Amino acid sequence: MPPSFDFVTEDQMKIFSILKAIASSIIWGFGQLLNGQYLKALFFFILFAGFIGLELGTSHYFTETSAYTKLPGQDFGDSWYTDGFMAEYNYNKATEGFSYAPFEDYLTSIGGEQNITEESFIAFLAQDLKDNNPITYTNIATGQVYLNDDFDSSGKVLLIRKQNLYQDDQGIYYLERNVTLEDGTNKKEYVETTLLTGVLNENNIKDSLDGLTPFVKSGEVYRDSGVYYVKVTDDGATRYLNLLTDELVTLTNPTKITVNGPIYNIDGTIYEYFEPGLIYNSQRLQYAETPIFEVFRQAMLYTYSYDWNKYTSIDYTRLMIKVYLDLNPDLKQTFESQYNDFFYDKAGIFVKGYWSVITLGVAQKISFSGHMALMDAMVGNSDTTYNMSVSVSILDPVPIQGHISTLLLLDGLIGVILSLFFLIFMIWGIRDAYIVSEKKRKKDLVLKDVAYFKDVYENMFEYIILSPAMFVLAFISIMPIAFGFILAFTNIAGNESMTNTFDWVGLKNFLSLFNFTSGLGSSFGEAFWRVLGWTVVWAIFSTFTVFFGGFFQALVLNSEKVVFRKLWRTILILPWAIPALLSQMVFSVMFNEFGFINAFLQDIGIYDILRNLGMLGVNFDTLSGLSKLLYLGQDNIQWFSNPFNPTFVRTTLIVVNIWLGFPYFMALMTGVMTAIDATLYEAADIDGANRFQKISQITMPLVLYSTAPILIMTFSGNFNNFGVIYFITGGGPNTGHASRGYAGDTDILISWMYKLTVDYSTYNMASVFSVLIFLFVGSITAWNLSRTRAFTED
Repeated sequence: MPPSFDFVTEDQMKIFSILKAIASSIIWGFGQLLNGQYLKALFFFILFAGFIGLELGTSHYFTETSAYTKLPGQDFGDSWYTDGFMAEYNYNKATEGFSYAPFEDYLTSIGGEQNITEESFIAFLAQDLKDNNPITYTNIATGQVYLNDDFDSSGKVLLIRKQNLYQDDQGIYYLERNVTLEDGTNKKEYVETTLLTGVLNENNIKDSLDGLTPFVKSGEVYRDSGVYYVKVTDDGATRYLNLLTDELVTLTNPTKITVNGPIYNIDGTIYEYFEPGLIYNSQRLQYAETPIFEVFRQAMLYTYSYDWNKYTSIDYTRLMIKVYLDLNPDLKQTFESQYNDFFYDKAGIFVKGYWSVITLGVAQKISFSGHMALMDAMVGNSDTTYNMSVSVSILDPVPIQGHISTLLLLDGLIGVILSLFFLIFMIWGIRDAYIVSEKKRKKDLVLKDVAYFKDVYENMFEYIILSPAMFVLAFISIMPIAFGFILAFTNIAGNESMTNTFDWVGLKNFLSLFNFTSGLGSSFGEAFWRVLGWTVVWAIFSTFTVFFGGFFQALVLNSEKVVFRKLWRTILILPWAIPALLSQMVFSVMFNEFGFINAFLQDIGIYDILRNLGMLGVNFDTLSGLSKLLYLGQDNIQWFSNPFNPTFVRTTLIVVNIWLGFPYFMALMTGVMTAIDATLYEAADIDGANRFQKISQITMPLVLYSTAPILIMTFSGNFNNFGVIYFITGGGPNTGHASRGYAGDTDILISWMYKLTVDYSTYNMASVFSVLIFLFVGSITAWNLSRTRAFTED
């Protein structure tokens, strides 16, 4: 007799179904296998294998990766050090008795020269340089050297010994600097500064060089009678600046001394500061060579002297960078972690895809230049015994391409969207495993595998047929839209951002539109609301003017009193038949400040009338009140470029747009009017209706009923009517100013967004505006269409 399970509760029995569902979530089809449905299990397992196969096939999980593969060039290899370098070292040791204790200790620690590796030798070179090149302060009078860790440098004052200044006739010195104005333009100004320490006096700033003469500190240090000076050029004359008292004197034959690093005044004594790798006066302070480096360069020169040598200058640059990284452990750790990232360098399409969308990349593009501090030690100079500069040419800087967020985001979206399609099948398998298990437990009817798939095909036929189209649509439509939408939540801006990383900023870009005092809001916030207001005005007026312009023409042409109506229709439809771009460019030329229209108006005397009325030929600053709204320009009528009266420019633009848009509505309404039942007008005549009443009560309602959806779509189109704005006014006047968010007075959102991307690379804010345009126009269009009778009665 089989065992009884009466003591097992209903919830406890369900656990088996839940476990099968969980099994199907781990290995697709495993739950179906436990249910005894082998064909169905095979179906889901094949999909699972495809999912895992895509991930593994696009990954490097089983491949060793390294950050150093991002560096240009190739390694010299362990054999070069055990054969090439050691041959030279042993030769010098045998012939000249050369022996370097730190290197001998290194050989002992690794168990002999046969165990040298490139990695360990690089670590030795770096440590040797570090031990022999500490940070120091040197008393330039006594030559006494003090280690930074043992020296009290508190109260030190940096003395600027190389600088281009200007002085006035009162002996006050000025430093030139660039400032950015509110409109985004740059200008030079001259601020008072102290002669030695460079302290600025912001209360004394000059706008020009008027009354100022050049004063140049050369950076060269001289000694005379125990006093130290910097050589200067004072309005063409050579003098010397006392480094302690800032007194200017004339010396006969001072002694020049070598000073490479910055100098400090510490309690009345002048010290030279040395930190290897520090950039000072546009030069990088060098690491001093140690004895081992002379032998190292000798071995390298021997290698480079042969034609069979396979190592290039790029390879030697790579070696110098690796030594430099070992000198700077923190920099090395950051480089190795960022440029050998597990998700970026190893993961496949799905894991890397989600990581890419979440992080947008972690490694920024960098340029290595620090290795140039090793030039004296690893390349040599004219004063060294073995100079490699004739054999190699070191690259500076060495660019290292990091993660590119735009590409990561695109690839990530592909991986995420593709995974969602697989997710559908995973959920399907989990649900099926649970439902079938429950049916078997309750002894309900369970379809055989073949019958199940046949039932799915019959009930889901429409979705199966649509699925290929949806799959393609996801990647060619949804993905680009999602990409543009996502950029609105990042800080991507500038050309460099297209080849570098950028970060998520959440709603910061959107919130900046409501902050007019700082950051992006100080320029883009105010500009957005100004442009949005004009965009709405433009969309409304440009829509209704062309609508009623077309309606009026259609009324006239439908009148039986008009002769040759077909001819007039043909003539009036021509503006629509001509390419819009051509018409826009013609209007831009005709209404140019020096174009045909202005020349014609001047010839017929209109200019004289306008001048008499104070609308032309006057200075705008002298006008007030209504006169400012009637101002047309200084010398000519500025139809599309009047910087003082943007209202006039906008009005002109709306009027010009009528010519471009009315023929379409004229043709459309002509067809609608001819279809109106004539008995309606006959009944109106019987009731005594006049012509205006027939138009307002019969013609207009019926025309609106038929054209309302077109009217709404025209409004949406004019909201994004890029061509009229860009090709006629270019968004001007007053465009291109950073303080105004680069928006001109006739820019609408779409033309502004175009300029922000193409001309100014402000991609994040352009994306914000595209999202807002979509929400604004889409909402208004959907709401209006839903209220039209044509859609209501569909």
